[in-house]
Amino acid sequence: MACPNRAERYDQDAQARRAGDPILDDPVTPPDAQRPAGGTPPPSSGSQPPSGDRGAPKGLRDQLKATVEAAIQVVRAHVALARAELGEIAQEGMRVGILAGIALGLLLFAGLLLPVGLTLFLGEWLFGSIGWGVLLGTELAIGGALVLVFAALYVPGRRIGSQLLVALVAGLIVAVLLGLDLPHQAFSSIGSSAFASVDPGPRPLIVGLFVGVIVGAIVGIVVGLGRRSGAGGTVAAAIGLGIIGLALGAIAAIDFRWHVAIALGLALALALWPALVGIDTYRRGLDLDGLKNRFYPRLTIETTKETIEWVRKQRPLGPKS
Repeated sequence: MACPNRAERYDQDAQARRAGDPILDDPVTPPDAQRPAGGTPPPSSGSQPPSGDRGAPKGLRDQLKATVEAAIQVVRAHVALARAELGEIAQEGMRVGILAGIALGLLLFAGLLLPVGLTLFLGEWLFGSIGWGVLLGTELAIGGALVLVFAALYVPGRRIGSQLLVALVAGLIVAVLLGLDLPHQAFSSIGSSAFASVDPGPRPLIVGLFVGVIVGAIVGIVVGLGRRSGAGGTVAAAIGLGIIGLALGAIAAIDFRWHVAIALGLALALALWPALVGIDTYRRGLDLDGLKNRFYPRLTIETTKETIEWVRKQRPLGPKS
């Protein structure tokens, strides 16, 4: 049997394709022309369907709806991207904020640790005990705060400085007296003559208590009479200052070393400074009118009143109804 030529094989394959039979051999393109005689290209499995199967074209409303949906999808995509990016930025900001907060806390801790530690160190180094550092540091902080309050009330700095000088002189005198052991020796001498039967050990303390309460009561009576406080006020002042003198007499009767005497003098000066400023301010009083003028816009109010009066003169009001 003669083998079919290529044109016959192409016709057989086309018939088998229309019949739906499987084709074992690859289709062969006609040798003379790449398409049949009619000019229509042969159908293939990858070709587009006929134009009649695509459906009717979309109208303007459908196209507008599709455009709006596409725009909404684009906006949603951008919003989702922005949320994701802002979430990452927020996490980074939280991380930076936490680290910055820790750093600020450490700086505050260092700012507190330095003055507190320095005060305790100086108390131990200069006066032999951390307790002196605590006492003197507390007095300095409280006294400084009170003095700043007086300065905020426009108490002149000259008066504040003069009271500080008085307090330091008083503290220096006390430190020298205690350092030289003069009160202790005086109380011992008085006790040996007035209380010879008492044991020499507690004798200075007993004399110091007795002298302190007597001197304090006398000072209280003088203050009460000077202020004309009456009988009740004078007795109250005598009792209060007598108790204070009792405590001071007990302290003065002790035999102190120099570093303790200096610490006591400094403690007295730091306690006396704000007290003296307060007493001086109470005696002289505060310039309340000056304080009011400093926080009252007097010039603005007066200028505004003058302007209103000038406007009324320029355009007088009509008759009252």
